[in-house]
Amino acid sequence: MKDDSESYYESREFQDILKSYESMLDEGTSTYFDGMDLANIAQYYALSSELEKSDRVIEYGLSIHPADPDILIAKAGNQLQRGLSDQARVIAESIDSQDNQELIYLKGCIELADGNPEQADRFYTTAVEMSENDSGMINDIIVKFMDTRHFELCQKWLDKALVLEPDSRNFIELQADLFFDTGQMDTALTWYDNLLDEFPFDTYYWEQMGRIHYEKNEFAKARECFEYIEAIDPDNKSARMMCASCIFSLELWDDALEIYTDLLKEDSDSYTLLYYCGRCKFEKGLYSESLPYFQQSFESLTHEDDEIPTEMLVELYGYMAESALRSGQTKYAVQLLADGLALDPQDQRLIYVSGLLLEGPFTDFSDNKQQEQ
Repeated sequence: MKDDSESYYESREFQDILKSYESMLDEGTSTYFDGMDLANIAQYYALSSELEKSDRVIEYGLSIHPADPDILIAKAGNQLQRGLSDQARVIAESIDSQDNQELIYLKGCIELADGNPEQADRFYTTAVEMSENDSGMINDIIVKFMDTRHFELCQKWLDKALVLEPDSRNFIELQADLFFDTGQMDTALTWYDNLLDEFPFDTYYWEQMGRIHYEKNEFAKARECFEYIEAIDPDNKSARMMCASCIFSLELWDDALEIYTDLLKEDSDSYTLLYYCGRCKFEKGLYSESLPYFQQSFESLTHEDDEIPTEMLVELYGYMAESALRSGQTKYAVQLLADGLALDPQDQRLIYVSGLLLEGPFTDFSDNKQQEQ
């Protein structure tokens, strides 16, 4: 399996052109660039979501190359990126360069943005034929159809791509991603596993495999994947969080708590981390210790977000109420139950805790559960 070549924007040629342009701005001078070079600089900034910089390049480009098709295509692309497909279409239709493959490709993107995937596919097919099956353009088309969830058209283009370049790492990865996005998890696993045979230190493939195993409730296998990522990239906090989720799902409360506590040191206001620290303490029977975590999680959640899903609040009320009740804070538990049931009188945990309240007393629900076990 071979690596695909670097993109043009990473090449020394383009970096030298970009440096010359930026030096011109810094020095306040005027330098001549041809239209294609300026269009490439504009597209580079656009790809980096720096549309104002891109607009400035386009404005400068049109001042020295009026009606240049490549610069106008970049201008239309910026409008499309802003969601202004009507304006992009007006610009595209004004360009008198019907043999320009980038213009035909742009028209396909406009049709796709306007919800016309079949028309977009026709433009894309014409553009690729004009480009003599340019692999970069095919890649962009596949990604466009994948992002807009037109999976059948995406597969059509992947079939073409893999015939043209069967050993392309990029296209093989996109095929694996398509299997993942369409829920063909076992097949996706096989494709990612094959990629790892060639690229064992690519954390993306390990992450995708970990996500698949996690969704299949194969938590031990998922844990292994995220631990591999940590070994490759020790600073990867996302992998550490997912590893903790796997350990939590395996009900290894002490191990999960150790990770969540460590992560909490760097993000002390995270309602998610506070919640899971509380859950680990709760599952260990340490109710008086779990309650402060749930309280802090509740405070952090309500402080950070004005539109909180009711389900999240009700869940926290349930755990706070049970923790309070089992640690002897009966009056506080009653208050929490009332607040929670006001949001959802049918919540099963709140109903369960209400039943415990009626049973009483709660001297048996101490923090000695762990020691007793």
